This record gives sequence, structure tokens and C-alpha cells, in this order.
Amino acid sequence: FLYLAMQSVHSPYFAPSKYYDCTDNERCTMQAMLKAAEELMTDVISYLKEANMWDDTLLIYHSDNGGPSSVYSSNGHLWGSKGHLWEGGVRTVAFMYSVNQDIMPNRGSTTCYVHVSDWYSTIIAISGGWDAYSNNTGLEMPTELDTIDQSSYLLFNNGTCPRTEIMLHIDPVKRVAGYYKKQYKLLIWQPKTARLRVLNQYFILST
Repeated sequence: FLYLAMQSVHSPYFAPSKYYDCTDNERCTMQAMLKAAEELMTDVISYLKEANMWDDTLLIYHSDNGGPSSVYSSNGHLWGSKGHLWEGGVRTVAFMYSVNQDIMPNRGSTTCYVHVSDWYSTIIAISGGWDAYSNNTGLEMPTELDTIDQSSYLLFNNGTCPRTEIMLHIDPVKRVAGYYKKQYKLLIWQPKTARLRVLNQYFILST
């Protein structure tokens, strides 16, 4: 198992000059950082191939949040940005890839909910299950896990979406919360200042 957290594309916003294809606008820096990230991923894949590990590798590429729209980034048609509970702040892209058809027989896309916590049980299931995990690490399966094994659906497209709800966020200090249930999203905002309005709305994400 290899976990790689890249600095690109994250603050501080900087890239070596060799990655710049333009310098006339702020997006050039973001593009240069992305180019550096692509080069890094190319290097990692090359190393795996040299070590004869690539054919047995499942690559999972996952973003942690939406881009900060105030600094170079764009979240397209999604409202909000990094730090917000709107879709632009929390809905991100991800993909899985393997050249090995036995590891990843299903190819396609999904609109099902996948929370970042789900990768824990999903990766363990893909790598042999909890028995193999315990034998290799000496650790027992936790009695309570806030994670859903999505391997059967993601790799084989079996059944319906495993996850139907997400407790998106609860912040008792800022007094904001977000929650998904099927195609609905609930946002709650109770400002400390009485002059500000209270946000307590649900939104239909799909039909």
C-alpha cells in the first residue's frame, strides 16, 4: 500500500519555471502545478513498472475538496468553493484504474455517493479482506466503523448504490451542518449575529 499526498495543486501556489507554458494570468500557475503533478504520477507509474508491480496495482486518484475559486481555481457549474458546504466545496472527482482485468473487471462511471472514509474498508476488501489484514498487521477489525465497503459495486457494478446518506459536516462553533439523504441535501446555518438570516434549507440534487 502506498499513500501519496501531493502538494500540487495546493497552497503555496508555486511551481518551478520549467512547468510554465504561460505567465500572463493567474491560471498559468495552477496549470504549471498540475503539470508538475502529472509528471510525478508518470514517475510513480514508471517506478512501479520497473519493479514489475504495475500489473498488480490498483491506482486510486482522489481529491479532498473543491478548489478555492478565489485563487486560480474553478469548480465549473458547482456553487461554492473550498471551505464551503455547497457542492463546489465538497463534491470532488476521483477515479480508479488498473491494467489488470482481474483486479478491476468493471469499467465505467458512477454517480453514487462515496465518502472518503469508505476507502478504508474498500481497500481492505480489495486487498484480501479483514482476515488477511489481521494476519499481515496483527490488528483486529474494529468493532465500530463509519465506513462502507464499496468494492463490490465499484469493481463489479453489483447491486445498487451502497451508500445512501452522508453526515457531511457538523460544526458546533460556527453552527453549520450539512447532510445528504438519497437525492436530498440539507444545509443548516445558525449565525451568531441575530441580524443575519437563518439558513435551514434542503436541495434536490437529482431526480
